[in-house]
Amino acid sequence: MRFRYHRRVIPRARKALYRFDRRVWLLLFAMLAFRFGHGLYFPFSSIYFHNVLGIPLSLVGVGLAVFAAASVLSGLVAGPLTDHYGRKPLMLAALAGSSASFLGFSLVGGIGGYLAVSAAHGFVGWSMFEASRNAMVADVTQPGMRSRAFGLVRVGGNVGWALGPMVAGLASAAAGGSGAVYPRLFVVTSILTALVALALAISIRESRPVLEKSEESGESSGRLRTALSDVPFLVLLGVGVLLYYIFTQDWQALPVYAKNFVGVADGWIGFLLGANGLMVIFFQLPVSYMIDRGSRVVALLAGALLFAASSATLLLTDSFLGIFVAFVLFFTLAEMVLEVAGASLATELAPVRLRGTYLALFGACFGVACGFSPIVGGALLQARLPDVIWTIQLAAALVAVVGLCTLAALRRRRLGPGA
Repeated sequence: MRFRYHRRVIPRARKALYRFDRRVWLLLFAMLAFRFGHGLYFPFSSIYFHNVLGIPLSLVGVGLAVFAAASVLSGLVAGPLTDHYGRKPLMLAALAGSSASFLGFSLVGGIGGYLAVSAAHGFVGWSMFEASRNAMVADVTQPGMRSRAFGLVRVGGNVGWALGPMVAGLASAAAGGSGAVYPRLFVVTSILTALVALALAISIRESRPVLEKSEESGESSGRLRTALSDVPFLVLLGVGVLLYYIFTQDWQALPVYAKNFVGVADGWIGFLLGANGLMVIFFQLPVSYMIDRGSRVVALLAGALLFAASSATLLLTDSFLGIFVAFVLFFTLAEMVLEVAGASLATELAPVRLRGTYLALFGACFGVACGFSPIVGGALLQARLPDVIWTIQLAAALVAVVGLCTLAALRRRRLGPGA
């Protein structure tokens, strides 16, 4: 039986992977290197800006909010530009901007420079790269394999994100905890990002669909107006903000809750975070395959219910086992669904000529949620009201379920009775 499984299933999975366009594989390796560089920067950035430069933690948080706001603005601009000029130019501009901003972080000496570089990094950096990269993946992949393509590229990003902090931690330990090591890590991130840009400039081909002149839309404002007047897509954006609210808040609140309220040791908290990354690496592709086999709306419904189950588990338990089940099982599965099914559904809803605009706007949901969810979570933790955090998250997940049911009804009405 086992032999038969390997004879039939493994070759079938391998064959499916071979069917991906070469650009999907190039973007997988680009994401691995890109996120590895981010992993060198982000885990220790707050420590450096606070402990070495003396910036108050509250202002470090303001910098993160500035980054989030600039990311949302970038989504409004980058999407229409990718539809007009193509995916590759925006991707390269974003990588160049990221490289410059990481170098800028290594040079800042106080709060003014930190806020300015945070704004630049949010506007010409992560968000713009995600928008153009997602648009290229959607362009070169058939609808029946699109979720797997998004998932495959995401796995590459998660491998890089897992390796980056490990290497940064080893480098910091080798330097004896000296503050001087952090700017060097930021410079390495800058160089690595520049090398990714150079590699893609040489190796990757443009993917923007060639359209008739009559299909081309006008100015950026016209593209945004068209996308933001699409009622089913607006519902998806609302659902995206609600689900990303849970996603972004848990990453900030759960480690603090586990340590300060449940008494979980630092080593076990690291185990929880590491287990999340391993789950994504090993199970993202099977989850993506299941999404490709069914409805994206139904997949997002399942993701919302998993987020609800995660929040309910945290409300009902206050133990390490409860946190493990809520975060590593329910939350991680919900995260894998949201990141893949959300982008796939945005692509389905988008006219081909506006694919980049729709994907960029959906990507901006992350920035909107990230702009306020950590503030809410931090304030409630400080007030020692963690149960209120999980209650709000449970309500957000259930409202998202209602939104997705509404979206399903709107799509049925648009596509007709036979859809």
